[in-house]
Amino acid sequence: MPESSPNTATPTPGPMPWTFMGGLLLGALLLLFALNTLMDTGARVDDPGVLRFDTALRGIDGDGRETGPVPMRLPSNCHSQSECRHSYRIRFEHHPTADDPFALYVPQFTGRIQVTFNGVPMLDSTLAETSLRQGQGAPQIATIPEHLLQSGRNEIGLVLAGRMGSGAVGPVFFGPEEQLRDDYEAAHFLVVVLSRLMDGALLAIGSILLLIWLARRQDQLYLLCATISLSFALTSLSPLIASAFGSFLLVPANTLRFVAACLLLPFVWQLTGRTPPLRTRWFLLPAALMVLAFLLLPAVWATRLVSLLFVPLALVLAALALWELWRAGVRGRDRTALVLLVAIGVLMALAVRDQVMLGTGIGRAHVLLARFNGPILVFIMGAIVLRGFAEGLSLLEDFNARLQHEVAAARLKLQQAFEREQAQARRETLATERMRLMGDLHDGIAGQLVSIVSLSERGSGPVAEEVARASHSALTDLRLVVDSMEDFGDDLGMMLVAFRDRIEPQLRRSGLRLEWKVHNLPDLPGLSPTHTLNLFRLLQEAVNNAARHSGSDVVRIESPHRPGYGVRLIVRDHGKGGAQAKRGHYGMANMQRRAHALGAELSVESDASGTRVIVDLPQHLGGGHDAAVTA
Repeated sequence: MPESSPNTATPTPGPMPWTFMGGLLLGALLLLFALNTLMDTGARVDDPGVLRFDTALRGIDGDGRETGPVPMRLPSNCHSQSECRHSYRIRFEHHPTADDPFALYVPQFTGRIQVTFNGVPMLDSTLAETSLRQGQGAPQIATIPEHLLQSGRNEIGLVLAGRMGSGAVGPVFFGPEEQLRDDYEAAHFLVVVLSRLMDGALLAIGSILLLIWLARRQDQLYLLCATISLSFALTSLSPLIASAFGSFLLVPANTLRFVAACLLLPFVWQLTGRTPPLRTRWFLLPAALMVLAFLLLPAVWATRLVSLLFVPLALVLAALALWELWRAGVRGRDRTALVLLVAIGVLMALAVRDQVMLGTGIGRAHVLLARFNGPILVFIMGAIVLRGFAEGLSLLEDFNARLQHEVAAARLKLQQAFEREQAQARRETLATERMRLMGDLHDGIAGQLVSIVSLSERGSGPVAEEVARASHSALTDLRLVVDSMEDFGDDLGMMLVAFRDRIEPQLRRSGLRLEWKVHNLPDLPGLSPTHTLNLFRLLQEAVNNAARHSGSDVVRIESPHRPGYGVRLIVRDHGKGGAQAKRGHYGMANMQRRAHALGAELSVESDASGTRVIVDLPQHLGGGHDAAVTA
C-alpha cells in the first residue's frame, strides 16, 4: 500500500455546523426508529393458533449422556473457550383441529442449529451457511409431515453450536405454515437477501474505488476505502473459500473484517486531511497476525487472543478514529467528518440495542441489527469518497468549460488583433509604397510628361497636337496605375468610381461622352490591388477600343442587377461594330488573360448596333491567378 499523500479533496472549514449537526441527529433518530420498526420480525406472529416458546429444558452433551434438564429462558447464550455445544428440549401439547399443514419456525439464532421434531431431524442450518458470514444464522422454517404430529404431547429438540466460543438462539414458533410463512419471508429478506445486496454494493464500491486509485495513485484515500470495502465483501465468501480449499480456512477468511477495523483510523486521517503519524502498512500488521493465529495456533489459543488482544486493539483504534472525527467535525467544522461521526453514533446505538435485547430478553423476536453495522459503515464511507470524487469531477468539468470558453475568447481576440495588425501593416506598406511610387512618378515621368504637354500646347500643327494627345493619354494611364495601387478593401463601387474619375476626362478630350449606369454594387471579397489593376486594365482596353474604333460618340458602362450571381459589368458603344481579334493586335487576348486572372468570364458581342464587352465577375475573387497581366 503506498505511503500517505495529501488528499486533493480535503474539505475546507465551513460555517459553524450546529444547525447542520442538529439536522443530522434528527435524521439519525428517525432512522433508528424506522429500523427498529422494520426489524420487528417474529414479534408479528401473534395469531392465537401459533405457539411461541420462550423457555426450554437444557441438557449438556458430555460423553453421550444427558444431564438433568434445567429450565432456561430463551434467548440463551452459550460460551466456551473453543466451540460450545448445548442442547434444548421443548415439550408441548398439541391437538390438531384442521387439516392445514403445520410448520416449525426459528427466526433468530447465531452459530449453528439443528432441530428435531419428535426425534426426527427437521432443520440443519449448516446447509445454508454458504449464504451467510460465519456466526450469522438465517431464519429457518420446516413443514412438519402430518404423520409426525401426535395428538397430545410433542417434543422439539434443538442443538446449538457456537463457533469462536459463542452462540445464541431466540424464540421458537410452532403453528400453521401459512401464518408463519409470511414472517419467514420477511425475516429471510432482512437477514439473507439484504446482506447479499449489501455485499454486492460493497464489492461494486470497492472495485470502483480500486480502479480510481489505479488512475490516481497519489490519493491513498481511494485505496484505503477500496481495501475496507473489499475486505467486508469478501468475508461473505468465506464459506465458499472453505469449501474449495478446506474448512481450516473458514475462520481465517472470516477475519478479513478485522482488516477494515485496523484501517479505519488511517482512513479517517486521510479523510480529514491530517498527515498520518505512522505508515499505513503498520496498521495491517495486527490483521496479518490474527490470520496467522487461526492458521497456526489451536482454536482455543486463537480464540483467547481474539478476546485478549485483537478485540481491545480494534476498540482502541475505533476510539481514536472517533476522536479524530470529533476534532475535525465539531472543532474543525468539517461536514464530511461530522456526517461519518453521526453515522457511527447511529450504528453504535444499534449495537447497544442488540446487547440490551440479548441481555434482558425484551423484544426477543427482533432481528439483531449489529450484523449490518460493518457493511453500513463501509457503505457510508464509500459513498462519502465517491461523492467527493464526483464533486471533484464536476468542478473539473466546470473549470474545463470555463477554460475552453476563455481560451476561445482569447483566441478570437488574438485573431482579431492579428488581423487588424495585418491590415494595418498592409495599409502602411501600400501607403509607403504608393507614396514612394507617386513621388518617383511625379518627380520623374509625370514631370516630364507635363513638360511635353506644355511644350506641345505652345506649338502648332498636327504633330504638336498628336504629341499633346499622346502625352495626355500617357499621363492619364500613369495616374490610373497609381490609383490601382490603392487598397479599396472589398468595395468594388469605390474602385469603379476611381476608374471613372480617371477615364472620363480622357474620353471628354477625345470628344466622347461617358454614360455611367453603375449603382448599388455589392462588396467583392478578395479585391486586392493586383485584381484592381487587372480590372482597371480590362475596362480601360474596352473603353479605348470603343473610343478609337467604334465611331460612337457615347460609351456606356453599366452593371445590370443579377440576383444570386456575381457582378456583371458591360462596356457598350453605339458604333459600327465589327470588333474581333486581329493578327498582330493583342488587345482582345490581353483582355481574356486579365479576365482569367480575375476568375471572371469575358464575352464580346459586336454587330451593327454596336459592341458590348461583358465581364462577369465571380462572387469572390481568388479563383483566378493573383498576378497582374502585362500588356
